Amino acid sequence: MTTASPEPHYSASTVEDGARHSALFTAEGLKSGHGTIAWLPAPAYEMPLVPWQPPQQPPVIALLDSGVQPHDWLPQGGDVPFVVDAASKYQWPAPALHQPAPPPGVPLPFYGSHFGHATFIAGLIHRQAPDAQILSMQVMNNAGQVDPGDVDDALTWLAQHPETGVRIVLMCFGRPAESGDADLNRLRKAIAGLNQMPIVCPAGNDGSDHTVYPAALAAEQNLHVTSVGAFTTPTERAPYSNYGPWVQEWRKGTNLVSTMPLTTTDIGKNGEERQAASGTPDVSATGNGYAWWSGTSFAATLYAAGLAKQMSAG
Repeated sequence: MTTASPEPHYSASTVEDGARHSALFTAEGLKSGHGTIAWLPAPAYEMPLVPWQPPQQPPVIALLDSGVQPHDWLPQGGDVPFVVDAASKYQWPAPALHQPAPPPGVPLPFYGSHFGHATFIAGLIHRQAPDAQILSMQVMNNAGQVDPGDVDDALTWLAQHPETGVRIVLMCFGRPAESGDADLNRLRKAIAGLNQMPIVCPAGNDGSDHTVYPAALAAEQNLHVTSVGAFTTPTERAPYSNYGPWVQEWRKGTNLVSTMPLTTTDIGKNGEERQAASGTPDVSATGNGYAWWSGTSFAATLYAAGLAKQMSAG
């Protein structure tokens, strides 16, 4: 008997080398179980406040990701909000996501490694393009996994709803695939329906020249996809970043600081020593935090934010 292969999913393009198990809290102070996190907590002074003075019609970035969570640092209120939830404002039929189950013995609520992925991206966008607005479309679960069908449906919906004002689409996930993959053909059709709207995607973090999709669709000129790799300096590729002729743009992707709805404290050397002495892998935590994180997801974010900034400048 042949066992069917699991359906391929896209994965978030972040670097997991620094991941560890920690006790996590939401911004509201609700404790989660153990969650493997790839980011490192950062102090608040690393994130200077950026004024929110949007133009009458801000450049809108559709962020297909884990859903932007509330955070005190992000602009709040106003006639033109910084973050718009597509499901709430425009009745986008958001998919019912399958969330990761907690490890055995870990209580609910449980937050996986990428609960704060979109919130981190939102902070980067606001720092780089303070006049931009985000249309948040949650297609990624808390483990950083994305169903290809949900992406196709979201892009098709965007093409049918110009009232959202979206000018750029940012999709920070990807997967290896063969060129004849049926899922890719459906994705091509959905992207083509967006009528030359810029689509920005990360190159992936395998340190390989093997193609990753949807970023590698950048090699197909009629689809208006831009693939973005990560560098550590303007002349040096980040060792984790994928590369090759299909990678078109390069931006910083290592040790970026941004907003995080989950964070941990007591992480420094003294905290690690206390953990070792106590024999527990857990640390305390607070919400409304900040983090360092690395990956081509964030290089792609900086590129998309740069496009939005150019649009604001006319």
